[in-house]
This record gives sequence, structure tokens and C-alpha cells, in this order.
Amino acid sequence: MNSDLYVRSVARAISILEQFTLERPELNLTEVSVGIGLSKSTTHRLLSTLEGVEMIEYDKKSGHYRLGLKVFRLGSVVSKSMELVKQADPLLWNLAEETDETSFLLVADGNEALCLRRFDGTHQVRVLFLEAGKRSAFNCGAAQRVLLAHLPEWRWEEVVAHHSRRMTQYSLVSRDELERDRREIRERGYSVSWEDVTMHACALGAPVRDSSGTVIAAVSVSGIVQRFSAERLPTLIRMIMEVGDELSRRLGYQPQGGGDAIGTRDSARAGGPREGQRSQQKSGGGR
Repeated sequence: MNSDLYVRSVARAISILEQFTLERPELNLTEVSVGIGLSKSTTHRLLSTLEGVEMIEYDKKSGHYRLGLKVFRLGSVVSKSMELVKQADPLLWNLAEETDETSFLLVADGNEALCLRRFDGTHQVRVLFLEAGKRSAFNCGAAQRVLLAHLPEWRWEEVVAHHSRRMTQYSLVSRDELERDRREIRERGYSVSWEDVTMHACALGAPVRDSSGTVIAAVSVSGIVQRFSAERLPTLIRMIMEVGDELSRRLGYQPQGGGDAIGTRDSARAGGPREGQRSQQKSGGGR
């Protein structure tokens, strides 16, 4: 480990949390102290700090410590993320296989989008911009802009005002452009990315909802512009929307009225983006 990045107090705090197990959910000061190999006074200071941030709870009657509610909440986030990936993997793999393009799963992470999964198709030319574990700006890319379009209002304002990036001459960066983009994505249920991340690359994205209907992730399919022709676009749009729908269904989302889970199908059936939409994006008016 890089010594310049190592913070001993943080490592010690994590060691304390690791002392609690299913077999030993509650521990007293001595047990924690022995477990991490530190004095009682140092251990007590660390426990008090963890208690102050709700990572640890202290029972005065028994004199025992246990994990706090904040740890439970963080564990719930991890559990949901693992379930999301588990359910998404076969769908994304199939999408990459069927289209010969690259499929992605992204989630919001702070002021950026985080790529959780990537599956490459067999086509010899691939888009290499985003790898699993990497982050990217919300305003560039199909899945990224789906996530941006469904952020809470205050988060959307913060990201648009302070965290947008221009990656190519076709990136949408102004508030007016991104407001129009948000409205269109919500209305039609998918996004189209034309060379706004990297030149000669195109992508389509769709939202993923949990059981409450909240958008928690986005899926996308990406490839070179030549393979996203006007003739092929309707099929690719339908496929990415179906992946988003099916993944949402697997996570417990049930659309009201039994219709399509996400967005509308009319635009996809009608042939996707109209002729000239790409040129509109290049002039700053579309994607």
C-alpha cells in the first residue's frame, strides 16, 4: 500500500468494524481492544468516534458495543448493488452477443456516473472509452444522460452548473441543452448519444428502475456510428429498452396499468431519431 495514502486511524476504525460478526454481534471494550491489538484507551477513543457518526452503538446497561444503523444502511446499498449486477449480467451479455456491440451498466456515484459492468461484442471495432470501475461525466454518453435526466431536481441543478464536461464539439453542456435533453429522455424513455463522448461513436441508453419506480441505474449499447444506421436504429432502440424493462422487472418494478415498464414504445417503433437529428446535435440542439 502507498504509505502516502495510508491513514492509520481509518485503518484502525475499519479493523474495529471487522471485529463484529454474526457469531459475535456484540462486544465489550476489552474484547475489541484485544481483537485489534490496541490499548483500551486508544480503542475507546476510536469506538467513541464511530459511535458519534452512527457506525457503532453502545448499550450502557450491558456495556457492549454493536454495529450501528449507518452500517446497516451501507450494507443495504451494497446488497442492492450486488443484486443489480447479478440480474444485469446475463441481459447485458446477451445484448452484446446479439448486437455485436458493447453493452454497459452504469449508476450514479456522487457527481459522476460509475460504470459497473461492460460486455464487449465480437465486432472488430470497439468503443474503448469506458471500462468497469471507471467514472465519467453525467452530461456525456447515453447511459450517463439517462441517469442525469432522472436525478432529483436539486442534484440535477448542481451537476449541470458545476460538473458538466465538454468531451467533443458535440457534447451537451449548456443548461438549455441539458434541460431539453432531460425532457426528451423522460418523454420517450431512452437516450441517443452521437459522438458526444468520443468521435465516431454512438450509444443508446435506457433507465433501470427499482420496486419503487426510482431510476437506480442505466443500461446502454455502444458502437461506431456506421453501425447505428437509420435502418438499424429502431431495432437497437427496441433492444436497449427491452433490456431496461426486463432488468427493472427483475428488480421488482411493476408499471401501473401493466404497460411498458419504461417510457413509450411509439418512438422506437416509428424508427427512432428522425433524419437529421444527428446534425441537430452537432449544432447544439439535440443529441
